[in-house]
Amino acid sequence: MHVGLRLVLDAPVDAVRDALMAPAVMVGVTKPFLVYRSLDPSGFPDRWTPGEPHPIAASAFGVVPSGASHVDIDRYEVDGVPVQRDNGGGTSGLFARMAMRHRMAATELPDGRTLLVDRLDYRMTPAVLGVALWPGMWVIWQWRALRMRQQSPTWPPA
Repeated sequence: MHVGLRLVLDAPVDAVRDALMAPAVMVGVTKPFLVYRSLDPSGFPDRWTPGEPHPIAASAFGVVPSGASHVDIDRYEVDGVPVQRDNGGGTSGLFARMAMRHRMAATELPDGRTLLVDRLDYRMTPAVLGVALWPGMWVIWQWRALRMRQQSPTWPPA
């Protein structure tokens, strides 16, 4: 199963790529549907560090636990376009039943804005659970799009 977005953001590509490395952006674009918290005693870092997994937990609407996971960012290029991938995985709760691959790529548009492609592929055990959760995942992804469009003009240039 997957959910995905192709959206145009009113920000330069470097600002978008930089913002995607900020845990505050991940937290800010999913609230209130999915509320993340750091499980590290020091809290969230200012920036994700590729190759350094960070433990997190999430809850639906800040009330219903979804389980624990970790964010594990790496970056690579496809045809010269940087892609950010989260290789993290669930460690407890509903997240432990999910195998996922989350990728985001930002490319510059001729008018100075940015095209963001954001895709989450996931598998659930049992598979019927993935089908049952898909409508909620779709709603969260649409919310992410709205929040990214609202926030992107405020992202400082990298």
